Amino acid sequence: MIARRAVLAGAAGSALAATLPAQAACPGAGGPAVTGRGFHLGEVFNRPARDFVDMAAAGADLVRLGIALRPTPDGEAYEWPARGVDELMRTLQLAGDQRMKVIPVLRPSPDPRSPLWRRESLQRSLVALWRELATRLRGQAALAALDLVNEAHPSGRDFAEKERLWAALAMQLIAAVRAVDPRFDIVYEPSPGARPMAFRTVEALPVERVIYSVHFYEPFEFSHQDSGDPRFVGAVDYPGEVPGQGRYDAARLRADLEPVRAFQRRSGAPIYVGEFGAVRWAPPGARERYLADLIALFQEYRWSWTYHAFREWQGWDAEVGAGRQERRRSADEPAWRLLRRALAECPTR
Repeated sequence: MIARRAVLAGAAGSALAATLPAQAACPGAGGPAVTGRGFHLGEVFNRPARDFVDMAAAGADLVRLGIALRPTPDGEAYEWPARGVDELMRTLQLAGDQRMKVIPVLRPSPDPRSPLWRRESLQRSLVALWRELATRLRGQAALAALDLVNEAHPSGRDFAEKERLWAALAMQLIAAVRAVDPRFDIVYEPSPGARPMAFRTVEALPVERVIYSVHFYEPFEFSHQDSGDPRFVGAVDYPGEVPGQGRYDAARLRADLEPVRAFQRRSGAPIYVGEFGAVRWAPPGARERYLADLIALFQEYRWSWTYHAFREWQGWDAEVGAGRQERRRSADEPAWRLLRRALAECPTR
């Protein structure tokens, strides 16, 4: 890939242009397949083909799709998500038509209270599901990689124990997938929850072709403000002070990402930002400043990324204005312009 500088207008665009190195703006070529940028699709099914046309026109070459898993009535296994798999196959077709790649991720309940971490039968079921899904996906040209579990967060006394428990299960999942085809690339989200601090204790898995994924919403008091979580209420600006955490600005974002960078330096592993974003009703201009600073860091580090999210829950929608009751999409929304300009930095088609 050869980086191409874009002319970025506006305050958020100027911030991105000022901090983006001219020749270090693209994910590295070669190695695992996840070397693109684009959008997380959430679990929105039956998308029109136009969505994929619009993402590709914006410059995206990578999309991530979640498939929810629910336990059977007896709680001993996961139900085969037939509708989710049908939608995944449809997504592979529509994305492939636009020369985009797809990362599917399975979404059992991942938190410490989830029965997944207490019942071996559910873990065996998850292994079996991945084996069957890998069989369905073998040879799919539009497949980028397989993301094992979204934001795994088992119970444990500390981060190191959480990571050990998750890594042990992840190795079983990888073995099942690689038994079908050893060429599958794997996305691994360290525990807890793929957050940056999880990289303080993660060790590189003893297998090849693994991409390590971080999700970035720090600080949640900003990114999730007034989104329905009672922990994150009240307006928080960016840059600005976060109650109990001090000031958040570009330097603080860099510091929060340092555990990920340190892991990459010692392991040489590729990094993929599977999710990042902020609610659209943050104080005026704050979301754009936050996204500009984050994307500048991702581009500097040559990390692949998918923005959360494309035409999913309206609170994350970059094409919709800041008003709480606003629902109309516009190509002129500042956050959407920012994302398009960032995607234009590294044309891959």
